[in-house]
Amino acid sequence: MNDSASGQQAASSEQGIESPPVTIPGILRRLGPGLIIAGSIVGSGELIATTAVGAEAGFVLMWLILIGCVIKVFVQVEFGRYSVAGGGTTMDGLAQVPGPRLAGRGNWIVWYWFVMFLFSLAQLGGIVGGVGQALSISAPMTEYARLYNGYVELETQLHVKHAELSMVLRRAADGEELDQDTDTLRAEIYDLESSRLTALATIKQETAVQHDADDQKLQDELKAIGVARDRFDTFPEYTPELGMFVARLRPLAMELAALKSAQAESEADPGNASVEEDIKQLQASSSELDNAARQSAAGLNLQGVVDEYLVMRTVQKPEPPLDDKWWATIITTVTVVMLVVGRYGLIQSFSTAMVGAFTLVTIVNLLMLQSSPAWGVSLENIIEGIRFRLPVASPGSGNNPVATALGAFGIIGVGASELIIYPYWCLEKGYARFTGPRDESPEWAERALGWMRVMRWDAWCSMVVYTFATIAFYLLGAAVLNRTNLNPAGSEMIRYLSVMYRPVFGEVAQLMFLFGAFAVLYSTFFVANASLARVFSDVLRVLGFAASDDAAHVWRVRLLCALLPIACVTFYWLGVEPKAAVLISGIMQSIMLPMLAGAALYFRYRRCDARVQPGRAWDLFLWISAAVMLATGLWAAYQKIM
Repeated sequence: MNDSASGQQAASSEQGIESPPVTIPGILRRLGPGLIIAGSIVGSGELIATTAVGAEAGFVLMWLILIGCVIKVFVQVEFGRYSVAGGGTTMDGLAQVPGPRLAGRGNWIVWYWFVMFLFSLAQLGGIVGGVGQALSISAPMTEYARLYNGYVELETQLHVKHAELSMVLRRAADGEELDQDTDTLRAEIYDLESSRLTALATIKQETAVQHDADDQKLQDELKAIGVARDRFDTFPEYTPELGMFVARLRPLAMELAALKSAQAESEADPGNASVEEDIKQLQASSSELDNAARQSAAGLNLQGVVDEYLVMRTVQKPEPPLDDKWWATIITTVTVVMLVVGRYGLIQSFSTAMVGAFTLVTIVNLLMLQSSPAWGVSLENIIEGIRFRLPVASPGSGNNPVATALGAFGIIGVGASELIIYPYWCLEKGYARFTGPRDESPEWAERALGWMRVMRWDAWCSMVVYTFATIAFYLLGAAVLNRTNLNPAGSEMIRYLSVMYRPVFGEVAQLMFLFGAFAVLYSTFFVANASLARVFSDVLRVLGFAASDDAAHVWRVRLLCALLPIACVTFYWLGVEPKAAVLISGIMQSIMLPMLAGAALYFRYRRCDARVQPGRAWDLFLWISAAVMLATGLWAAYQKIM
């Protein structure tokens, strides 16, 4: 009997079969796939998309963010159950889902994934661009980049100070006792404004020297800057009235920049009715603010100052340097090397460390923000965020909070891409191998239930991690970016995101944020490329375009680990804007969510061994999850079509 048992144990060891842990410490030691997924999630979804929703909508959409984090876990676990119990990959399962198919070339859902995959590459191009932005701010490669960083930093500080002064004055008007010195704030704004004009003049002068000192446009801009700076140098005091004019005219300058872009687009496509309507709204807004500023200035001896600010709007912002693109290229090269030679353990350890460090800093930042009356999140804000209401876009702002939220919903928490990827990491972690090939023995059923329990712990623990991070980022976006009228986009995305940390950490905020942004964005870029290489290799097998043996799969994964990051950075060089790429990819993933929900139900009722089926309560939540994902997908598709 003992010899027989020893023989069976040896055979099981050779096959990789292991008994599942039964204690909580033992289970925690076997977690991992969910933490890798969290490393991918806390980046594009949380740092970029979630904060963008908060910046545009304020606190109103917190309920949608919470639902997006929690509801998809039930589908995630069902995908994991399919792979752990049967050893098949996600694409093996999706290829079995009923619907149109090409003989030997996959079905409709696999082909849609291929379309979504292309948008994911563009999204990752935006992500590595964000990493490049962080590095170009902290380590500029050229003198022009250093000057540009200094100028934009002063602009960003002015946004924050104006918003802070506006909130203080509003509280004073409401009869509150102030704990901040408004005179000090005004003096700081005066110094920053004067420094900004000096920095702008320096950059324009450098540009004039580099191109043509006789360029009339540059000379006109330099003259306008000089006149405006002289106004500040001779103005005896930075008055509250001037502060309010500057605060109102600065957002207008941003609107007029959008107007110029819209006009250029209209010239290229004269029949674009939506662009023409946007132009009309911006022109109306411009005229209204111009008239209001001049009328309010009458009799206050501020007419000249306001006039010069109206002139200053015609001065174009300096062109951003290319440092971010070169840094993105360097980072991509390093990533290729790490992915080609790396293994599962490296990927898990790296992503866990990066995400954990920055998530902790973010949560601490949010808690410390509560000590500031101007920036803190109140109970009323939280109640506002869970009332199941939709925000209304500000006319002429160019923002659509609902569309931004739909894009975010597809990628926050476990997005469509992560739902597909998760079983691959479960397989690589060994959950299916430890369970062993399916047979009719009670031992197999016991092992399967045990390892599925570990897998559920893994999914729910990672959900707690990324939900805390998601809510923290959302509240920071609503509390700081929304109040300062800063929307993280374009070449200044990373710099504007760093504003969320300034009220607490002051001058060191940018340094802390740049480290954190590098950590979470690079973690996303690193993990997502590692994941997509494995999935794409498997898709080629399922579609019949590649061999199915393990050796061929390993070779394809290594090749794709080199090619995919290069494709991503190429998208960024071609002009992909990080926020737009992330949100468009999110829309495509939102559209795929109903397909994956249907696949999860198919796995549950057509491919699940009766011995490892979940209970009725789980089935109820699985159906609720599927219904929410269906509604979101249809909504996203409608918004995209309309």
